[in-house]
Amino acid sequence: MQPISFMTREDVKAAVLEALSEIQPQQPTPKEDKIIHGLQGLASYLGVGITTAWSLKKSGKIPFYSAGKKVFFKESEILKATSKS
Repeated sequence: MQPISFMTREDVKAAVLEALSEIQPQQPTPKEDKIIHGLQGLASYLGVGITTAWSLKKSGKIPFYSAGKKVFFKESEILKATSKS
C-alpha cells in the first residue's frame, strides 16, 4: 500500500502555471461578416425600395455574390460602398 501524499498550495500553483504555459495562446477568430439575402433583404437593410436596390446591384455600386438564382451581399461591403468617404 502506498502512503497518501498531500499537495501543498504551492504545488498546486506550480502545476497550474506549468499547464497554462503549455497552452498555446488562442488566436481571436475573425468576426463573421453578416450576409444579406436577396434584393428584398438589401432594400430592407438600406431602407430603400426594391427598384433602387436592383439599380445599385446592376450598376455594380454594391458588390454581390450569386449561387444559382440566389443573390447575396456582405454587410461590410454594403457599408463600404455606401459610406461618404
